[in-house]
Amino acid sequence: MKQFIDKFCRSYNVSPVSFEVLLGEMDLAVFQKGEYLVRQGELNNNLYIIKKGIVRGFRNTGEEEVSVWFSTDATMVCQIWGYVSGARSELFVEAEEDTEVYFISKSEIDKLCAESLELSNLLRKMFESHALIIENELMIFADYADSSDRYLAIMKREPELLQRISLKKLASYLLITPQSLSRIRAGLKKINNGK
Repeated sequence: MKQFIDKFCRSYNVSPVSFEVLLGEMDLAVFQKGEYLVRQGELNNNLYIIKKGIVRGFRNTGEEEVSVWFSTDATMVCQIWGYVSGARSELFVEAEEDTEVYFISKSEIDKLCAESLELSNLLRKMFESHALIIENELMIFADYADSSDRYLAIMKREPELLQRISLKKLASYLLITPQSLSRIRAGLKKINNGK
């Protein structure tokens, strides 16, 4: 538990004491691999914090699933459409492995923020840091037009992610086919073995 709290607090630049107060107000749920936290088209205004596991946000176009993001241990997940405006989710959020999450509804957060300046500031900092994390994700696609460079950026930033998700889902996130991803990986392996 301490490792989870320390990792989250470093990533989101928040106080461990305040974060533990928030966790005390949240419920804990377990999702089995393949279960949905949120379904596309569903109303959901919960804030989730992943204690352990990995979840994927994706769209189903009717023809294929397009992975939009992945979140791993000690990260925050929120369907912003439902959280901010009460709109239906544009994405599915699925557990990619057995996953434990803390969760709390927007109405409960609003109540906590009205009662506690400490929690209000904590949540503000969490959302600010979350916005930076999302911006950094977007920059990978802006800075690296080549899919192999995007793969290398992910490999450098989150190497464990590459071990924990399927090649098909990673390929859809990189906007390439699984065959192209296999060629990229084989090429990198060949380069590394040649050193």
